[in-house]
Amino acid sequence: MTDWGVHLLDIVQWAMDVQAPQSVTAMGGKFYLEDNRETPDTIQAIFQYPGFVCTYENRVCNSRALDGKGYGISFHGTDATLFIDRGGFEVIPEPDSDVVPMEAQSIGGDHFRHMQDFLSSVRDRSMPICDIEIGHRSSSTAMLGNMAYRTGRVLRWDAEQERVIDDPEADRLADIAYRDPWTL
Repeated sequence: MTDWGVHLLDIVQWAMDVQAPQSVTAMGGKFYLEDNRETPDTIQAIFQYPGFVCTYENRVCNSRALDGKGYGISFHGTDATLFIDRGGFEVIPEPDSDVVPMEAQSIGGDHFRHMQDFLSSVRDRSMPICDIEIGHRSSSTAMLGNMAYRTGRVLRWDAEQERVIDDPEADRLADIAYRDPWTL
């Protein structure tokens, strides 16, 4: 779970107003690619949050995504499903729901707007839309998926202490040894 894991899990945590999962499990493997990467070419991870479950999946070697939408996030509710990606969004109502189906495309320019926001924040010392703490939480969540994949276990996460609960081996993966003279 590398780049897209961080971006897509960030959307989930932002939309659901949560900072971290309570637990995670993952499975997958390198079933096709023959290279020196440590990340799997196929992975599924399940994140348990208070009140909902988030499932992340990625297949490097197959372009057919869930519902044929490509990459993105689907929020499945009792009245409708909301699919979001950089290209826009789609609301798909459940049968017998009062929700109105809708669809919209992004105007584009996401990178330019991000750069404007960052430069404005530097100039006037304001908080950017996505500050470093949000980036840290989203990155940590993707790394938890990798840790669960590497250990092959369900990991329970203490977000406040940023530690794996009752699993010292997995908890060691949450910290790294810095090369001299670097410390944290």
